[in-house]
Amino acid sequence: MDNVTIGLALVAGLLSFISPCVLPLVPAYIGYMGGRMTHQVSRQQAVGAPPAISLGMRLQMLAHGAAFVSGFTVIFVLIGLLTTALSSVAGQYVGAFTEALGRVGGVVIIFFGLQFMGLLPRLFSWLRGKNRAALVDSRLFSLATAFAASLLIYWALLEEAVLALPAIAALLLGMAAGSAFTQPGRFWMALMDRLQLALYADTRADLSAGREGTVGSFFMGMVFSAGWTPCIGPLLGTILTVAATAGATSGDVAQGMLLLAAYSVGLGIPFLITAMLMDGARGMLRRLQRRMRVIELFSGCLMILIGLLVASGRLQSLSQTFSRGEFADLTFRIEECGLGVFAGDLHLSHLGDCLADELRPVAVNQSASLHFTADAQRRQMLFYAEAGDQIDVEARGLADSGLELELALYAPDNTIVARANSAESRQVADMRYPMTAVELASGGLHRLSLRAEDFNGDERIRVKVRHALPLTEESSPSALSSNIISSLSDLVSEIGEIGLEAGKRAPAFSIATLDGERLSLADLRGKVTLLNFWGTWCGPCRREMPEFQRVYAEWAARGFEILAIAYNDTAAAMSDFRAEFGLSFPLALDDTGAVNEAYAIQTRPSSFLIDKDGRIVMRHFGVLSQAQLDDMLMAVFADA
Repeated sequence: MDNVTIGLALVAGLLSFISPCVLPLVPAYIGYMGGRMTHQVSRQQAVGAPPAISLGMRLQMLAHGAAFVSGFTVIFVLIGLLTTALSSVAGQYVGAFTEALGRVGGVVIIFFGLQFMGLLPRLFSWLRGKNRAALVDSRLFSLATAFAASLLIYWALLEEAVLALPAIAALLLGMAAGSAFTQPGRFWMALMDRLQLALYADTRADLSAGREGTVGSFFMGMVFSAGWTPCIGPLLGTILTVAATAGATSGDVAQGMLLLAAYSVGLGIPFLITAMLMDGARGMLRRLQRRMRVIELFSGCLMILIGLLVASGRLQSLSQTFSRGEFADLTFRIEECGLGVFAGDLHLSHLGDCLADELRPVAVNQSASLHFTADAQRRQMLFYAEAGDQIDVEARGLADSGLELELALYAPDNTIVARANSAESRQVADMRYPMTAVELASGGLHRLSLRAEDFNGDERIRVKVRHALPLTEESSPSALSSNIISSLSDLVSEIGEIGLEAGKRAPAFSIATLDGERLSLADLRGKVTLLNFWGTWCGPCRREMPEFQRVYAEWAARGFEILAIAYNDTAAAMSDFRAEFGLSFPLALDDTGAVNEAYAIQTRPSSFLIDKDGRIVMRHFGVLSQAQLDDMLMAVFADA
């Protein structure tokens, strides 16, 4: 996943549509689009529009879907940019921005719901009645409305006076300029006329299949994206890391923005298809015109419910809830395997094994964590190699586990290239080289099969296929590490201010660990620290935590520490998680979200590698593998 292309990003977005954290967005989208279509059909009947459905009418629903996708694309790219490449400038404000947009947007969605139900026109008609003229023409009515609107603005802008007071002042000045307090009757009648004209113009645009009506859908897309947290799969994590690296080194974030946009477009394709499928319900709604009032009330109530979820922040909580457990892990594999097929790292014949987590696509010099149990005694790795390459196969984590592996390396034509037994070639404790200097006669996809016969335990091991190297060079850094060392030598000479880019000092904090001890960043000075932001509900976090534990066991004695900070979680769930994976490094719960805010965390897992002097060495979004972390630590300690 190191060479991310626009095509890969688009396919990753398309595959992400089936991830569980997108599920809350789908009914919200269907509710909005269904409510708009119901409203459109109802208005067409009310004005006597012809029953025939024109091409323009059919395209109108697609146009609204495209506007919705464009809206969440703009916000998603903006948030990705602010939380990665420009995090030191604006990253800490992203959370406040999305929360405020969610609150404001939730109120607007409720307004749309009232409009779709037909309650706003009825309210305006009621206020225009002769018996209510005195009420509308009262200064007290204007003062009460201004007070209620001011409270709503104050709440929508997060109870921050510095933001709310200017907005409230603008509201009061606008009302005063419109004579709301001197001639309230004229002001409110004119305001209702303007609102009705705007709503009529939107309906007329829908009836004539114009483009003006898509502005509301664009705004709805922006609102829904602010209340949604995407699942960080293998490629989205790489895209965010690319954006962060670009912003930290050259200030050129165009590549990261382009990749984020391509990802969003891929994610939006199923939404567009949904809009086209929903258009087929237009004829059914016409046949149910006798029940149209009931349908309008139902769709409006659904919109109001969605607005309440968005305004209260519950939509984002639902995203996190739906991304827990084994299903989240399955969706992670769907992206990994789907991208493998698209990139040519997998054949379609391998897709079933990959989705079953029996086969893992890797690159040469990349490792994978393989889980063996009594029910999962066979695992496979697939990698591309050229003819004439010589490869080694290294396995770690086998010492004292009772796990003995039979390995077979298959050529692209499924003929066996080499066989080995993990017990035959122990070199040092906890490290085995079942295959060394195996020369490959043909190029293409090679498959490494690992089988554990009669194994009744539970063991995870790290297996790495790499270009053949003398065993004495095991401690030398890889090409990635060499690049890191060269960049670290430049960073050491700089004295950076506090920030979130590589080379700057990490923001200070203090937090209570799960064991009740107080731990600050200053306490970790003198150690190389991995600061990991995670959650027990995060599927990808479950993938990387066992690998973190193995890295911690290997490097802790050399001055390496891991601090894993959870948010929107519970101490009980974290304790169970620690016991399940046998974690021995400190875990902490960020109750207030202050540490997450200081590090501009919007996606989990996210990781920061901090050197002994408290400077940030690396930022990574998404799953961080043992091989990647080993390379990073090898470079950091070699440079120390």
